[in-house]
Amino acid sequence: MRARYSNSLRGRLKEIMSDPSLEDLRDGLESLIAELIEKHNPRSIVVAGSVAKSKFVRGLSDIDLLVITHEAPGKDDRFALTAIKDVDVEVTVYSLEEVVENMKADNPFIVDAVEQGFEVYGDVIASLRQMLHDMRRNRGQLKLKSS
Repeated sequence: MRARYSNSLRGRLKEIMSDPSLEDLRDGLESLIAELIEKHNPRSIVVAGSVAKSKFVRGLSDIDLLVITHEAPGKDDRFALTAIKDVDVEVTVYSLEEVVENMKADNPFIVDAVEQGFEVYGDVIASLRQMLHDMRRNRGQLKLKSS
């Protein structure tokens, strides 16, 4: 199964990790993401935070991954902290339903991951971005009606 996504994953990681301070982390991140795919069978994996925003600073930044699954994860699978070489990697796992709930609640990590994250596996981020845009537009309309 790994060969099915490895070429597209490698290409997406190369695109987002072209900065010289990230190049030596690419293979390790690809391996970690492959493990997450095997473990969670996710709908999507999104690289978020400073890496997605091209603001990564070696020695200060970590790598944030949002794994979007079909089912809510167990409490032991919700968060994980690992490292690739000298860089921490924070893995956060939410079901698609939980991501939508957290978008509605304006969870800063989820909103930032949806708005500015880089989807390296799956194809749900565009729909989530549209949903977030619609939520904000509807909130604006509610404010106008109540004024």
